[in-house]
Amino acid sequence: MEIALFLIIIGILAILTGLILFIIALIKKKGWGIIRSLVIFGAGVVLLFVGIIVASLQPGAISPPEPSAELKIVIESFNISIGDVGVEKFYVDEAEVLLRNEGDASATGIELVISSNQEKIEGYSSITLEPREEKKVSYSFDWIGGEISKGIGVKEIAVIMRLFGYPERRGFEKVEKQILAEKSITIPIPRVRIGDTIPEVKDKHNLSMTLLSWRESDMAVVGPYSGDEYYTFTAKPGMKFVILIFKFQNNWIRVQQTPYLNAGEIATNKGYIYNMWDSPGIHSEEYKPRKSTDEEVKTLIGDSGGYKDLLPEESTIGCVVFEMPEDEIPIEASIVNVPSLIRYEGELK
Repeated sequence: MEIALFLIIIGILAILTGLILFIIALIKKKGWGIIRSLVIFGAGVVLLFVGIIVASLQPGAISPPEPSAELKIVIESFNISIGDVGVEKFYVDEAEVLLRNEGDASATGIELVISSNQEKIEGYSSITLEPREEKKVSYSFDWIGGEISKGIGVKEIAVIMRLFGYPERRGFEKVEKQILAEKSITIPIPRVRIGDTIPEVKDKHNLSMTLLSWRESDMAVVGPYSGDEYYTFTAKPGMKFVILIFKFQNNWIRVQQTPYLNAGEIATNKGYIYNMWDSPGIHSEEYKPRKSTDEEVKTLIGDSGGYKDLLPEESTIGCVVFEMPEDEIPIEASIVNVPSLIRYEGELK
């Protein structure tokens, strides 16, 4: 656009200059002045002609600007899928967003950013949303990129959902990425209590997990070892065990194996976090292991419930054990392969 206008203006000025010089040369009867004026006049005609050609190739460049089209993207609804959830962070696997373009300009390359405090996760989708169009868009987040921090014991997280993209380009104008839509939302944290059933543990088919009970004890049972023997371990001085008892049930049409739940964390009312307890073995002196009584096995279970091949509709009982100071109260726990936090009775101080 700038080049065409420049050529046209210079051409017109050259033509006018040539005409003026031509008239002056005729009055003064100077032959060389007439020749010079004709040369300038001819150059002006050429420049004007070239400018018109350039302008014709870019008809919008010198024509009056069109009224700017309105771009209005609306977030109609959304669904946030949470993958892993821990006591102080969770991971967003996918966000499905229903968008509607209420404006009369299109938008392309729409990027989703979910922000919480100083953190943000980003998802991309190369789409074009035409005027008056409604479209459901899915955004995926990798395991690291989808991480968002959370406080211990919170039920939901407040975040801001922003959509970035490029508005429709008109002619050869330069467009930059801009915020297309913004919405404040809350992401509920999946949590369950004793008595609740989790429909499906991770990486299994309709293998449910029902939380039966939990108890605090100065003893924990582990087994079976070789010969179907169980051993009782005594908590260290000033410490206690928190034992969670659950039931796996196979609700699928095929035989499937239960997972071994061997990793997790528990948060307490003091805001401290402790890893899942792992038996040090029957030769440990620290926990004073001994063979368990039948009553201890019945009460404290000891069996992990893992690696059991369950027939359809068959179930098995298992437990996991955490260790913490005896003056602290459990608030919630996270267990690998369990898609919800397990809520206890305590409250954060």
